[in-house]
Amino acid sequence: MKNKIFKEIFEKSPIGILFYDLNGKLVDANASALKIIGKSKLDDILGTNIFHNIYLEQNRDKLIEEGSLKFQSKPLQNISEKSLFNLNDSSRFIDWNVSISESGYLVQIQDITKYKNEEELLRANEKKYQSFFEDDLTGDFIATPDGKILECNPSFVEIYNLETREKALTKKISQFNQGDWKKIMDMLKINHKIKGHQSVHTRPDGTDIHVVANIVGIFNDSNELIQIKGYVFDDTERKKAEKFLQESNEKYHRLFDEDLTGDFISTLDGEILECNPAFADIYGFYDRKKAAQSNISKFNSFDWPYMVTRLKKEHKLQGFQSWQRRSDGMRIHVVANLVGIFNDSNELIQVKGYVFDDTERKKAEEELANSKRQMTEILDSIQDGFIALSHYWHFIYVNHCAAEFFKVEYDDIIGQNIWEMFPGLINTTIESKLRKAMDTREIQHFEAHGLNNTKMFDFSIYPSSDGISVYWKELKTEK
Repeated sequence: MKNKIFKEIFEKSPIGILFYDLNGKLVDANASALKIIGKSKLDDILGTNIFHNIYLEQNRDKLIEEGSLKFQSKPLQNISEKSLFNLNDSSRFIDWNVSISESGYLVQIQDITKYKNEEELLRANEKKYQSFFEDDLTGDFIATPDGKILECNPSFVEIYNLETREKALTKKISQFNQGDWKKIMDMLKINHKIKGHQSVHTRPDGTDIHVVANIVGIFNDSNELIQIKGYVFDDTERKKAEKFLQESNEKYHRLFDEDLTGDFISTLDGEILECNPAFADIYGFYDRKKAAQSNISKFNSFDWPYMVTRLKKEHKLQGFQSWQRRSDGMRIHVVANLVGIFNDSNELIQVKGYVFDDTERKKAEEELANSKRQMTEILDSIQDGFIALSHYWHFIYVNHCAAEFFKVEYDDIIGQNIWEMFPGLINTTIESKLRKAMDTREIQHFEAHGLNNTKMFDFSIYPSSDGISVYWKELKTEK
């Protein structure tokens, strides 16, 4: 009866069972063993030697001494032409349990390939995760709900300027910003995770840093928050740059709005994209909004295409002067500095300009020029000589009659020194009177011969802030 029960267990056991005699020869195997070995019938493996397995061969003495042996092996560790396993099947793992009895050897085998692969995959994943955790540039941590740090990586230690990981594990991340940590806990209980959370943390050394965190809550079966897993990175430098950029933008807009020159950006067609209050004022608009709806090319339809053409070649223009018509029709003279804005293909796409109203100065300049022209016309129209000399005896002005007196062209005498150009005047009455008027700042009136000593002239010398002016006319002799 016992043999029948044993035989039934032997045949139906999911574990492969093999019997070897005292000489190590296989005498029996169950169906599970044949399946594991990959044989269809027992006769294919009868007579194979148990010690054809490398591990068993190397540990024969240990098996005999201890009476049993457990190990795991791959099929290729069997060495024999009549191998127990197919030699080409090298991917499987077999779990061996060998024991010695009075009648021989009992071997129990199980195919653990599936479990072995899963174990190796799990180990590889753990190694990969650990490597990722250790090498991650973000500060990774696991903490309790009250902030006690349970685990962290080197980046976390570096971010919070802690000496070692062991030192970090004595800290509470909640201490870096207690109010914010409480807020995070409340949010996690509702949302279970938080992405891109920004806050300011005070490190143990007292330094404030700006951090951005992704945080995930770990809950038990009762939906109670038991741990917090987080990934933080130090965003302080970017935050500083952002603040600096914001302040720079504010400063730029303040300078832009308060600038006394008319600042604008426009399209190539002259459509205003942006302008400041001074621009609106220069062109006679009541407010910037009205000015922004205007077209600067309309203020001088001839100059604008010319400026755009030059910008395409020169990229910028400085001190460009132009007469323009304001929105109310008033004529103004403006001076502009223009800069071209180009795209990546070096195509001009916008114009940035700075203009100021130069009308008053231009009008004064034109009035002065008109006055000088009128005076020149008057002085040139008289039939008497007139010259103006600087304090350094250089000719400032010479009228037509005076040029004939000196027998020179106007362009050849202006700016020249009278004594160097006409040495014949030295040691004459004309020289002494000219020098006396320059030194004493007193009017001189006298008669003297001209350069050729043939005619007599009546001279009058008048001191001025620029030097002296000399007026003379020919004396007519009575016949």
